[in-house]
Amino acid sequence: MNIYITSATPFEVQPLKELVSKCDLKNIHFHVSGVGILQSVFSIHKLITEQSPDFILQAGIAGTFDEQCILGDVVLVKEEFSGTSGVAENNEWKDIFDLNLAQKDLHPFTGKSLINPWLKDYKQLSLKEIRAVTVDEISTDKNRIAQLKQKYNPYIESMEGAALHYCALQYYIPFLQIRGISNFVGDRNKQNWKIKEAIQNVCEKTFALLENMAGKKP
Repeated sequence: MNIYITSATPFEVQPLKELVSKCDLKNIHFHVSGVGILQSVFSIHKLITEQSPDFILQAGIAGTFDEQCILGDVVLVKEEFSGTSGVAENNEWKDIFDLNLAQKDLHPFTGKSLINPWLKDYKQLSLKEIRAVTVDEISTDKNRIAQLKQKYNPYIESMEGAALHYCALQYYIPFLQIRGISNFVGDRNKQNWKIKEAIQNVCEKTFALLENMAGKKP
């Protein structure tokens, strides 16, 4: 199986690279998509068309909207929403589906969201399955955060998740998106963030999955 690990930045998967380098896992490749939707869509599309992966796993960190979340936790993204294309007016966020500029159930969308249909094959991870929203920003404005929460009820936000879901669903490539929670959305005081812990935890979970896929564990 030709497996690609994609991440927005190299440092988000550095511990995973070190773990993989010390074992005999085969056909594991690393890919850096870049930060943001534009870079990620192009890069992941190019990866799929040029490398023909059998499986893509996106690993990285994310901010959470859930104030009860424990920073450092690792989650599995079940469905993604695009929170960038649309208009904000009258204290409400209207996306392209609300504006009748796209059909909410036209493939690869299902009711506005990009749902991963392969999660049932990876129950051994025992991770919380969540909803996510992808935006081309780190959300800090309280009104913007409230709009995203009201519209999509997301657990986390990232700047690349929807790019993976969109491309993989279009090409019908099995995929997973695993995220370590590094911070609370809106908190820009990085002394409160748990970046190191989130990266270490998501890399360990990803490595366990790779071992399982290789048949090294029951």
